[in-house]
Amino acid sequence: MKIPTLVLATLFFSSGLFAGETALTIDKGRSHIEAAVTSSMDNFAAKLTAYDALISVDVTGKHIGSARLKFLFADIKTGVEERDADMRRWEQADQFPDCVYILDALLPAAGGTFTARGKFILHGVTKTLSIPVTIGYAGNDTCIIDGDLPIDTTDFGLPPIRKFLFFKVNPTLQVKFHLEGHATPDS
Repeated sequence: MKIPTLVLATLFFSSGLFAGETALTIDKGRSHIEAAVTSSMDNFAAKLTAYDALISVDVTGKHIGSARLKFLFADIKTGVEERDADMRRWEQADQFPDCVYILDALLPAAGGTFTARGKFILHGVTKTLSIPVTIGYAGNDTCIIDGDLPIDTTDFGLPPIRKFLFFKVNPTLQVKFHLEGHATPDS
């Protein structure tokens, strides 16, 4: 019996992994994603407390095949519940709860680094982001990904935050992440 090419392609790509690639299981105890927020009155960190990261990696060939990060805006926490509630209202998290980054390409850059180019969805708006990243490997199965980038929230249709006459939040957040995970072969 001959199996149509389309069926084979669907079966091959449905796992999201190519030959030699395995899923990276993120160690959330050793990983973090946070944004530095500056304002005229107070600077603080907003930390992402829950997320799903689907990353395929070939630790033998030392490359990342695909990556998708998804989280709820409500899972960004500053340590002050009133401020968190204000952020959710500002972003309209009841209407736009999901934030997603999908890697389109991983390009070599200077000094052994890479540029991760992909689509980011925030507040229902999709923009292309280019993120400088470093990728390291430890042992046979551990992958470490670090990145640092500015995100201007006004690019996503969010208004600048101003309260009273003197309080203003800088709309550009400095996002830093450290993801560490272990390659988990398909069983």
